[in-house]
Amino acid sequence: MVGATEIEAPLFSGKRGKKKSCCYSREESVRFQVFSHKMHHRRGLMSETSSLIRCSRGRTLLSSVQVTDSSSFASLWIRGRQQGSSSKEEEVQSKPFLANWKPPRYLWRALAAFIIAGQVIIRSIRGRVHVRNTLQQLELVGPRSLGVSLLTASFVGMVFTIQFVREFARLGLTRSVGGVLSLALARELSPVVTAIIMAGRVGSAFAAELGTMQVSEQTDTLRVLRTDPVDYLVTPRVIASCISLPILTVMCFSVAMAASVLLADSVYNVSSNIILESAARALQPWDLISTSIKSVVFGGIISIVSCTWGVTTLGGAKGVGESTTSAVVISLVCIFIADFILSWLFFQGAGDALKAAMG
Repeated sequence: MVGATEIEAPLFSGKRGKKKSCCYSREESVRFQVFSHKMHHRRGLMSETSSLIRCSRGRTLLSSVQVTDSSSFASLWIRGRQQGSSSKEEEVQSKPFLANWKPPRYLWRALAAFIIAGQVIIRSIRGRVHVRNTLQQLELVGPRSLGVSLLTASFVGMVFTIQFVREFARLGLTRSVGGVLSLALARELSPVVTAIIMAGRVGSAFAAELGTMQVSEQTDTLRVLRTDPVDYLVTPRVIASCISLPILTVMCFSVAMAASVLLADSVYNVSSNIILESAARALQPWDLISTSIKSVVFGGIISIVSCTWGVTTLGGAKGVGESTTSAVVISLVCIFIADFILSWLFFQGAGDALKAAMG
């Protein structure tokens, strides 16, 4: 231990790199000795320690350091590092293989969609339906979507009339034009086109609304008030979509057939009576039933996917936009997949609808 009452240490000034010395009083030297003694007992490896001393003039004094037994200190340091690395390896080996694995977002969203669909079905069977919200959603999905659906269906019907009448008239098969149009519109075009319109208009609205509620913690407020968000928010939207979409599909089919008859009669001189009689002979009750079943399935897909993507939104306003876009895209993909599966199940084997349409 240093026994002197004064300590001289090199003082570095900022001018031309000159080295000066600074003397300290007895009281300051005693404080420095006490500090060095404490550091010596804490570490057990140094006889004298270094310290940074701030002078009153703002200059930094670095006192001399004398370290004893540096080799033992280095060996202890290396040994500690090896023990730390070995303990980390043991921790990594003790953890399960999939401990740090996180499922992709689309995977747990798809799982959440199936869970929500099951909850909606169970609650609907038990009668746990919020009637007021269901009526509000029926108004949003049904009457407010009627205009754009009918307008789109009329132009789709006229486009297909142009394509069919031109080709069938050249082959002399104008008597079967009505049957072909009615089958195409009833089985495929009307339910699919109506579902696409609903996915773009209603599905995006559901996802954006529920996503905003999730981001602003309104769904947590419902849970605090002992209200299940599935009962209050999701189930009314699913029921409204499944009820409204078949009605809209039938109306779109009627408007599309009317537009087709009008165009064929006024432009291509094909009598409306011929088209209507051919359509009546070709259509069967099962065609309208299968269309209604498809529409119910499509309505459930749109509402469940949109609501699921809405209640699983993360990341503020940006997350709401991404969830809305993703919900519409996923809904459209699921609609086409479900349409293929249902068509394959409903219409197997050889059909005789066109033969009946030709009389």
